Amino acid sequence: MPDPAAAAAPAPFDLRDFRAALGAFATGVTIVTTRGRQGEPVGLTVNSFTSVSLDPPLVLWSQSLYAQTLPAFQEATHFVVNILAADQVELSKRFAGDHDDRFLDVEHIVPEHGAPVITGCAATRTATMAAIT
Repeated sequence: MPDPAAAAAPAPFDLRDFRAALGAFATGVTIVTTRGRQGEPVGLTVNSFTSVSLDPPLVLWSQSLYAQTLPAFQEATHFVVNILAADQVELSKRFAGDHDDRFLDVEHIVPEHGAPVITGCAATRTATMAAIT
């Protein structure tokens, strides 16, 4: 039986793929995910996502200092930007709302680094934390 984590391992970074993914990003809405202190999946809808640089590849997104998910991202080593497809409006609302388990019945895989990757998105990219200020 194939290992789901191995299937989710990120491909080697390709600048052309990165540029194409950012070029397809028209909505301005993503779901950013990571893993919490207890190993639980954590995610939130982010509409402040933007590309900063292609070389080096940098993105920026903002989160409220009062968000319940902030500690998970402050302690995380990795996060995933899940760029939503046009048909994922309800998913966007779910992760923006106040749900006890946002991942309940949401198809996702958990690669070795632990940050959940939501399946069916227009694009996803795993990143390491550079700074949260």
